[in-house]
Amino acid sequence: MSKIQEKRLQQAEINIGMVGHVDHGKTMLTKALTGVMTDTHSEELKRGISIRLGYADAIFRKCPKCKGDEAYTTSEICKICGSKTVPLRRVSFVDAPGHETLMATMLSGAALLQGAVLVIAANEKCPQPRTAEHLAALKIAGVKNIVVAQNKIDLVNKEKALENYNQIKKFLSENGYENAPVIPTSATYGVNIDFLIAAIERTIPTPEYDLTKPLKMYVVRSFDINRPGTKPENFKGGVLGGSIMCGKAKAGEEIEIAPGFGKRILTQISSLSTSTGIIEEAHPGGLIAIGTPLDPRLTRNDQMRGQIVAKPGILPAEVNELRLELHYLDRLLIKIPEFRTNDAVIATIGTATNLGIITNCRHDYIEIKLKMPAIVEKGQKIALSKKTESGWRLAAYGKVL
Repeated sequence: MSKIQEKRLQQAEINIGMVGHVDHGKTMLTKALTGVMTDTHSEELKRGISIRLGYADAIFRKCPKCKGDEAYTTSEICKICGSKTVPLRRVSFVDAPGHETLMATMLSGAALLQGAVLVIAANEKCPQPRTAEHLAALKIAGVKNIVVAQNKIDLVNKEKALENYNQIKKFLSENGYENAPVIPTSATYGVNIDFLIAAIERTIPTPEYDLTKPLKMYVVRSFDINRPGTKPENFKGGVLGGSIMCGKAKAGEEIEIAPGFGKRILTQISSLSTSTGIIEEAHPGGLIAIGTPLDPRLTRNDQMRGQIVAKPGILPAEVNELRLELHYLDRLLIKIPEFRTNDAVIATIGTATNLGIITNCRHDYIEIKLKMPAIVEKGQKIALSKKTESGWRLAAYGKVL
């Protein structure tokens, strides 16, 4: 492999969401594709569900000698003929939680995606509630390219699998994704993972990013990487984890973090790293860790999740009120009452979740007073969730006026 190829494979080129209803096999399918179990938080292991956004990279490869979709793999050696495989690209999977109480977490992750694998269990009727909500979230985020994994195919017979397949195709057609390929899989037994990779390669291309634009990155995680007992002279600054949406970043550059805590934060990039290690320059695609000289007390326990990292001076002023063109979602399985003045609402703005109170509402227009200041841009789409008896549910989206 050339040095140029090695450098290109240091960072993922694209973020692909792993989305769908709870317990349909998203995390196991991510593991089948990447070898990484994204459920690592103690509460996730205890409850057997994803709670936080999970991340795992894979290098898609292809055997130069084998033909058909069986030639696609993540292994360096072809399991069919034993030849050395050729790397195609590094992709990053974002494993989103499917439980109804964690919809806000999924919505914040949708802002990072350029494509998605919608996981639908073959042994349950399609669509399930979160299947419909997650697909609606993808549409709000502007994700057009998806592949459907008809998972748990090992749990049903041929007739049941075909019945479920027809339900999936009808559901996709009703929601504008009629051309999305449907691949039967079993994450538990690794069935058809090669066909799934082939479908992703054909259906979800790497976007053409504009690297000439100023840096803009959404923060989804933040860390204090100092272990207990570390001496003050050995302290390392706080780390911001997120995904670059446009532009690029280099160590030593000055950055602005907004909306910050009461005021914007000016700092600089101390280091850049991905799952492969330290890199010299970061571009859109994949999860990036930015090392900073910030006090780690500011970044511990994801306290900076939802912030925006950008080149100083390019972001618009913070707002405390949203004025939105309102669009209700009409294909959700549970009918949610329309918004009214004085209703509480959760607005998902980029990767940030912000509580607000509706101060003015018509069928196609809404004004929301936010609890915390936010950064928005004209035309930006914002997901709006309403509280129901079963919890916060995605109900509509608004376009910033």
